[in-house]
Amino acid sequence: MLPFQVLASFIVIVFLTPAIEYAVVMPRAERRLSTRRWLLDVLCSMVAYGGWLTLTGSLPIATIMVLTLMTVTVVASNIKFRVLGEPLLFSDVVVARSFLQHPKFYLFSIPLTGRITLLAISIAAPVLLWIYSSAALLPHLAGAGILLLGGLLLWLRSPRTLAPTPDIERDVVLLGLPGSIIMYWRQWRASADLSSPAPLRGSPAYDQIVIIQCESFADPARLNLPADIALPVMPGLKRAYEIASHRGPLSVSGFGAYTMRSEYGVIFGQEERDLGFRRYDPFLTAERERAHAIGNRLKTIGYDSTFIHPHDLRFYNRETLMPAMGFSRLVNPGPHIPTPDMPYFGDVALGQTLVDMMHQVTTPSLFYTVTMENHGPWPTGADRQTPLEHYLRHVQNSDQMLLDLIENMSARDSRTLLIFFGDHRPSITGIVTPSPIRDVPYVAISFPLQDKAAPQTPAALTPAQLNHLIIEMSVRSSP
Repeated sequence: MLPFQVLASFIVIVFLTPAIEYAVVMPRAERRLSTRRWLLDVLCSMVAYGGWLTLTGSLPIATIMVLTLMTVTVVASNIKFRVLGEPLLFSDVVVARSFLQHPKFYLFSIPLTGRITLLAISIAAPVLLWIYSSAALLPHLAGAGILLLGGLLLWLRSPRTLAPTPDIERDVVLLGLPGSIIMYWRQWRASADLSSPAPLRGSPAYDQIVIIQCESFADPARLNLPADIALPVMPGLKRAYEIASHRGPLSVSGFGAYTMRSEYGVIFGQEERDLGFRRYDPFLTAERERAHAIGNRLKTIGYDSTFIHPHDLRFYNRETLMPAMGFSRLVNPGPHIPTPDMPYFGDVALGQTLVDMMHQVTTPSLFYTVTMENHGPWPTGADRQTPLEHYLRHVQNSDQMLLDLIENMSARDSRTLLIFFGDHRPSITGIVTPSPIRDVPYVAISFPLQDKAAPQTPAALTPAQLNHLIIEMSVRSSP
């Protein structure tokens, strides 16, 4: 029996798991399986097989688990690719904690069959491990040897040679999914910290700076929606375009998620191309780059900074990061009682909360606000357009918040800078899907308004360039 089990394990590691990875994972390769990709698949399978064998001492269980692990990883990556336009990344490991805290954010994207399968695996795996694990020492030692050998051979593969620059769609094809995850993680670990920025000189140019990072906010007219969809009126965005000193498309890399990429760019002012392999989740290393954070930089010239977000501040570790970024206060508005039509704290109410806070300050202040109302999942129904209709109702509330803020700031005498932008486009299955066009609107409005201000030509910016614009406008140069 043992020789057959060894042969079965060999076939799974060397042939079957690489075949599954190559044949199923997206984006698909347009050529035959390369030796490099096959070898990385084999080495990753060796590591997984060795780990399971070390743990259980059972060849059949280790064989089944390595096959299951590869299949689940590939299927999960494909779901993510269809919904968000990206395969699995090394940085997605941190999603596991978020999944446990707020599973509804993720379960909606998994088909019912996938949820049933995950439930079956989570129940069956511990049972199988308990029943079929072996106490014999030799299989455990053999597993440890396979684990160490696979890990050593994988470590000897140079990530600088295999993945010199980040291009995940290219590298999934060249290196395979497990290989790209490992090599990107190693490149991320080797990334150097940013050098400190030049200190700011001058004094506050405004009494208040209000930055609104609006969840999934996009101009419906630019979403390429079906022709039979009546586009909502967006008076707030229209008015903002009329009076903005700067406006245009904000070029973000994420689609349907990855709020932290846009947020990091606006707070830290670093282009993704300069972040290298840190670009995929820059919040993981943000604390080491705190000198670049807008809160810390503006603090040096007299601004006090507040961070406002009506949701769990543990997301992206904001409860720890934001104080290190120079935000002296963290505000979590609420409580909010969820309803099917309003699962999250509403944007209009959030705008009023922000106005109340602005009236209370007497020193130059920065308010960085992250909204929540437009966050998925959106409810489904018999009509496939139900999620879109739900989204459009709520994005109009975001537009109303923008209009309310404009009217309030116009009526005040204080010098105020309003920055409003979307963090990414929504992902709505079958209607708003990943594409190379991912821009969202941004506006910069300076109050009091100038009656004779000339209309501004739209200018495309990246989140980092928006940070530079905010810094430039916020500082009055010393005479």
